[in-house]
Amino acid sequence: MFRPTRRDIDPSTGEPTAHALWDRHAWEPSGRCWLWCGRPDVEVTWLGPVCSSGMHADLYSCRSCLYELDQRVLDSNIRRDIAALPVMPSTPVPRRP
Repeated sequence: MFRPTRRDIDPSTGEPTAHALWDRHAWEPSGRCWLWCGRPDVEVTWLGPVCSSGMHADLYSCRSCLYELDQRVLDSNIRRDIAALPVMPSTPVPRRP
């Protein structure tokens, strides 16, 4: 199921924003999703070329799988950014006599 993120929905109108995830792609009316769901005959967008075992093909995704991919990429970037933050020394806890 496609679940828009906050950046995809205008809070005042509840409508998709001009920069919504699904509007950044050219959608073909019918095709097979090559990602998790594998559904045939759904609206798909071309993500780019994929290389597997030395062979190349076009990679297509439906809206639901593209959303999942977008969230995984976002999570990966957040984790990388957090790992790059400097470690702050911890403040020692005062000992009781």
